[in-house]
Amino acid sequence: MKKTQQFVIILVVVALGYAGWHFKSDLPFIGGEQVAAASKPHERPPQGVIVSEVFRKELPRIITAVGTAKANESVDITTKVSGIIKSLNFSEGQEIKRGTTLVQMDDAEFRANLTESEAERDNRQKLYDRALKLYETRNVPKAQVDLLLSELLASEAKIAADKARINDYVIKAPFPGVLGFREVSVGSLVKPGDVITTLDDTELIKVDFDLPERILAEIRPEQEFQAISVAYPNKIFRGVVGIIATRVDEVTRAVRVRGFVPNEDGLLKPGMFLSIRLQVSVDTDALMVSEEAVVTTINGHHVYAVIEDKAVRTPIEIGRRTRGFVEIIKGLGENDQIIIEGLQKVKDGSLVSPTLAVSKSEAVSTQ
Repeated sequence: MKKTQQFVIILVVVALGYAGWHFKSDLPFIGGEQVAAASKPHERPPQGVIVSEVFRKELPRIITAVGTAKANESVDITTKVSGIIKSLNFSEGQEIKRGTTLVQMDDAEFRANLTESEAERDNRQKLYDRALKLYETRNVPKAQVDLLLSELLASEAKIAADKARINDYVIKAPFPGVLGFREVSVGSLVKPGDVITTLDDTELIKVDFDLPERILAEIRPEQEFQAISVAYPNKIFRGVVGIIATRVDEVTRAVRVRGFVPNEDGLLKPGMFLSIRLQVSVDTDALMVSEEAVVTTINGHHVYAVIEDKAVRTPIEIGRRTRGFVEIIKGLGENDQIIIEGLQKVKDGSLVSPTLAVSKSEAVSTQ
């Protein structure tokens, strides 16, 4: 009897459980609206983001290059003849004028020769003057007078040659500039090719740099450029294009350009490395976006555009960069809104609540 009762109780519990599960939608304490609400997927609220518009602005086209500084004029001071240095009339690093005497070499022998030549000339001058007077009275033939005149002229030529030799033993500055290190001492024997010192005119610096052949039509004399030296990273030197080479290098397909940079303060030295920035043109209608919006991956660049309150992953092709903005070549249009803050919280298709960060006109005015 007990087993029968237990079996009946189990059947009743099972039947009640089945009935409750089968008719749960009709039960007031379980079904209806609560079950329907629980069965719906949970939706996240829109994510707050900051957006900015794509805008157009003028964008200069800048070409960069590397250049080498050269003195406007530069020479190694040497001698034309062999001799002993008698005196050195300069100091290292001295700024001199054109024609300043730098070196006096021993010219005693040639000065003695000059004295002899002058005495010989004076004697022949007297003989010629006397013969000329006698010729007037027909006491000396014309041929004798002509011979004495030729000997006098030869003496004058010899004196000029002696003076030229003496001048070779005096070394003067060929142009104004600054002298370098002294490489010799008084009493040194020097010969042609021996460097005594250097002279550089650095008030104007020449800068040689190469530019690609493809922009040859966009460069011209008098274009301004900027030069920056690693020695003065916070200073910009301004110069102008002076000369464009008449030939393009057959190997590199580059053209040599020479610019000129004023250097009154003497900061630039010949041989220095300079970074060149040359503006060749201006794009008056470039599409720009904030560089904060651009996401870079191994597959390229993309941004998240806001379309109907959703973040849409948009591949783009970028161009030049300038002061926190990036040029858009392909992928966006003017006035498109893109996310610049909150990128880490969104993905493609996410609901967003956009807030405009800066207007197009404000962005342009700050550049």
